[in-house]
Amino acid sequence: MNDGNTGSGAGASSDDKIAHEQSEARDKLGYEPEVRAVAPAEEEVNKISSRVLEWMALQGKVSEPGAAAGSCDAVDPEFSKYYTVNHPWSVYDVQKGSFAKAMENLREELPRNGWKITKDGKMKTKAGNPEIVAVHPKTHHTLAVQWLKNRSGDLKEMISVDVDSRCYLAPKGTDLSGD
Repeated sequence: MNDGNTGSGAGASSDDKIAHEQSEARDKLGYEPEVRAVAPAEEEVNKISSRVLEWMALQGKVSEPGAAAGSCDAVDPEFSKYYTVNHPWSVYDVQKGSFAKAMENLREELPRNGWKITKDGKMKTKAGNPEIVAVHPKTHHTLAVQWLKNRSGDLKEMISVDVDSRCYLAPKGTDLSGD
């Protein structure tokens, strides 16, 4: 005869553990990490990078690697459940446009497209190169653009861009390690 116990007690404690972990993550991060599959999160960051390149109106060589998921160190340095997406890239060997104009274009286009510029000034380095840092209040993506014009040796100037997402929670069953 069935006593009505379907084993949901074990499931409830597992659910309680997950809820506790999510609560801890929320407390550490200051927001509730969205449950999101990795591929769409990476695609979104790649699209942001493409828009930034368009806004700069700068034609030159662009570094190749696309966005990739990495650990959300604040809550999951082991990269087992939580992740962020990062896309570092650069533009160099400019054929059309100028670095100065590209930075000016970003000052205009970022706010026009919903971004809030949080820093626009010199980097805290010996070279003091210009830097623009921005955040998108709705998506919480961050952007850091550095015009590396004063470089040591015979290194050519370039613009370095870094687009980052906030931390996400991978859907249950996702293997972040890629093994």
